[in-house]
Amino acid sequence: MKLNKAVILAGGKGTRLSSVIKDIPKPMAEVAGKPFLEYLMDMLYNYGFKEVVLSVGYKKEVIITHFGDVYRGIKIRYAIEQEPLGTGGAIQHAGEYFGIEPYFVFNGDTLFYADLQEMERIWNSHSADMVMAVKPLDNVSRYGSLNIKEDRILSFKEKNQLKAKGVINGGIYLMDNSLFGITDLPRIFSFEKDILESHIQNMNVMAVSTSSYFIDIGIPDDYEKAQSDFGIQSITDLRKRVLQGGWTLFLDRDGVINQRIPGNYVKYVKEFLFIPDSDKAVAQLSPFFDQTVLVTNQQGVGKNLVRAQLLNDVHQHMCDCIAELGGKIDKCYYAPGLSKLDPKTRKPNIGMGLDAQRDFPKIDFSKSIIVGDSVSDIQFGKRLGMFSVFLETKTVEEVELAKHEDIDLQFKDLYAFAKAFCKNVD
Repeated sequence: MKLNKAVILAGGKGTRLSSVIKDIPKPMAEVAGKPFLEYLMDMLYNYGFKEVVLSVGYKKEVIITHFGDVYRGIKIRYAIEQEPLGTGGAIQHAGEYFGIEPYFVFNGDTLFYADLQEMERIWNSHSADMVMAVKPLDNVSRYGSLNIKEDRILSFKEKNQLKAKGVINGGIYLMDNSLFGITDLPRIFSFEKDILESHIQNMNVMAVSTSSYFIDIGIPDDYEKAQSDFGIQSITDLRKRVLQGGWTLFLDRDGVINQRIPGNYVKYVKEFLFIPDSDKAVAQLSPFFDQTVLVTNQQGVGKNLVRAQLLNDVHQHMCDCIAELGGKIDKCYYAPGLSKLDPKTRKPNIGMGLDAQRDFPKIDFSKSIIVGDSVSDIQFGKRLGMFSVFLETKTVEEVELAKHEDIDLQFKDLYAFAKAFCKNVD
């Protein structure tokens, strides 16, 4: 992403969480062993963000001491509120660090795995005043909802006691400081009320909808839900969660299922060789998942070194062999685009994951596992909020690089993962 700067609103006191956290800013509430704000910073790392301004106020020293000036290579600066400025005043104050450059805005107590790359594309192509990440929900009564037509936000609907489906403001914006020039504003103001809701009719605010994981830890019930959602610490924890149902298994191909051809591509069925017992591993794993899908980068097609039809033949052969052992792969997705063009479908970009969700609408990325042997596989999964399993099957260099990534579990190969996962399954 070329737009890789962000403001995070992290000055909240967390009054409604006073029963579960004490004397720390709300974004620093511990979730599954680390401050909630780290999960948001990790998402920005996986998208390649370079600079973040943290808007801080209450107990600011807790945040500044913990994060310092750099987090995972992301430069951090601090916009300090001497008094609460409201969401609008806080964004305006922090956004001054970026001058005329566009930047993303996030809430420090909310985690939403939105499609940030699509937000950037819309910003660059639609002359929008702002791009907003929005989230479909079955019950919008807590948040209120949006009136959207042809991806443009027309109006805001108030909170209502009645339970109803709708689309909510996901709390992620892409904008620049020119937005504050639409009206005279006091120093302390609400971004939602005084900018968005008051002037939406005169603004071009575009919506990007994503059906990915969303959590707002602002109330105790959702704070406890976050503890559970991020509480998978072992293969035993993972197995128990998967057995509850509704999970999807995403698999990389080369080096995970089949043997790599160094410096070349698998062009024909005869060149496709299973890594020992990898076909058996897929057959053992797939019955536990609602869907098992393949997501593989295949730029050999884009280079005209591999014919698309022959690649489909390879995938059909692979699926047939796994089916003979009682397993299945529901669909194979591949990205033919050249890496230098960075197409959205090429991992670590999330296009293949979104394609799979369109084909299988019940896919919940927070109930999904990505199994891969490269950094790009892990980042692909983490941009969508998946659980990650890294296999040590590529190169020593890749294994070393992967030590710095968000790996949840690590195994020698796919069969080792399958053996550990299926052990003592009832």
